[in-house]
Amino acid sequence: MFAGELKKQKALFAVADTAGLIVAAMTAIKLHDPDGAMENQLQSADPIMIVAGALLAIFVWVAAFRTFDLYRLRNGGMKEARGIVKACTVASALYLLAGFALHIGMSRIAFGAFYLLSVPSVLFMRFAQRNMIRRFYSSPGIAIPVVIVGFNSIAQYLCDRMEEELTQYDTVGFLDSDSIGRSYHGHPVFGDPEQLDALRRSYPGLEVAIALPDASLDEQGRVVGLCEKLRLRWWMVPWVYRSAATGLRLDTVGIIPVVGPRGSNLEGLNYLIKRVFDVTCAWMILVFALPVIALAALAILIFEGGPIFFRQERIGVQGHPFRMFKLRTMRVAAADGVHREYVQKWISNGHNGAAHSHGADQKLFKLPDDPRITSLGKILRRFSIDELPQLFNVVGGDMSLIGPRPALPYELELYQDWHRRRLEGMPGITGLWQVSGRNHLSFDDMVRLDVQYLEEWSLVTDVRILLQTIPVLIRGEGM
Repeated sequence: MFAGELKKQKALFAVADTAGLIVAAMTAIKLHDPDGAMENQLQSADPIMIVAGALLAIFVWVAAFRTFDLYRLRNGGMKEARGIVKACTVASALYLLAGFALHIGMSRIAFGAFYLLSVPSVLFMRFAQRNMIRRFYSSPGIAIPVVIVGFNSIAQYLCDRMEEELTQYDTVGFLDSDSIGRSYHGHPVFGDPEQLDALRRSYPGLEVAIALPDASLDEQGRVVGLCEKLRLRWWMVPWVYRSAATGLRLDTVGIIPVVGPRGSNLEGLNYLIKRVFDVTCAWMILVFALPVIALAALAILIFEGGPIFFRQERIGVQGHPFRMFKLRTMRVAAADGVHREYVQKWISNGHNGAAHSHGADQKLFKLPDDPRITSLGKILRRFSIDELPQLFNVVGGDMSLIGPRPALPYELELYQDWHRRRLEGMPGITGLWQVSGRNHLSFDDMVRLDVQYLEEWSLVTDVRILLQTIPVLIRGEGM
């Protein structure tokens, strides 16, 4: 239904992006080489190398588009445009680096023209693709009228998603005996479910979305029975929807549908892929980070004295404790009472503790104006240099590069049951909360981002978060 159509749309938009890039490349060559000299040179070159180079370029660009979530953004707007600019910029930089490393000769002027043309070309192709899909879905015989049984927040959410997404569904209205005469975004409430027979005659091919998760099983069964009697295709929101704070996962065992709470996607081969990615990247980063760690350690020794490193017990995957390493940024033997109070306010009240302290500009879980931090420590924290020794935790298997923030032992006493979902994956040096662009997250919001990351994990997501972390560090915004 929805999932299958969305997969096909992703493929179509990848084709549109590829077509836009080809048009941009051909236009750049024509503009830079009106006499056809470069074109003749390409024609005389090894066709295998030309095809390989073209496939590499397309792969790099499409991978960049996927990294910036552009195959989820299919409805246009400024968010999509900004994503395309970022993706084209990153892909261009990667392609230039690859060309330099492989000693591939290319015209810088032609490549610059290609880069400048790639954004408007892709935007135009996506605009055309969107209009084509909408036109296709709205054509007679393709569009599917759907009526929603129920007039509650979930029913209205379904209506919004079907209106906003590129789908073949056309909402005709709602059925609810308690809300007759009302409407939502121009869609009327016709009456009780018995009106299905009349609607079936008015809307050939009608489908029924049953959004009554709070209704009794008898009431839900009655609506399903009515649909079956009228031979109407139906689908429903299950009653267990309310029981899963972070959503449900649907599956089948043979022909039996099964429903359960969504869990971490970091299982089986996915765990192995993430672990190989973590270790490989951690060692690569350590090559550049070790001199920085050594200089910072020397500065701590000269200006603050020993010890250089700070070891703290944190809670890892499935609640197992481990020792996390950081460069020392606090005074020796500093008490943690102030931070305990801060964390208690943050978790218990559901808001950032900074709201109870010095106000608005404080980062997630960071204690504002912490008197325990040394002058040198403030500099190290600003650029997250103090976090670099955690790369050894990553190599050792206690942490990941990307994951939920490592919890403190005294936090667990304040957790609600659903908060513990964030312990289903290895804690990370950075995470989705770090690059979310929201500096004033409540604790519940942070947990939702952690759970979302675990449930929707992919290697592309990790690469995207890692790339988005770099500008955060360069700006000195801390981790």
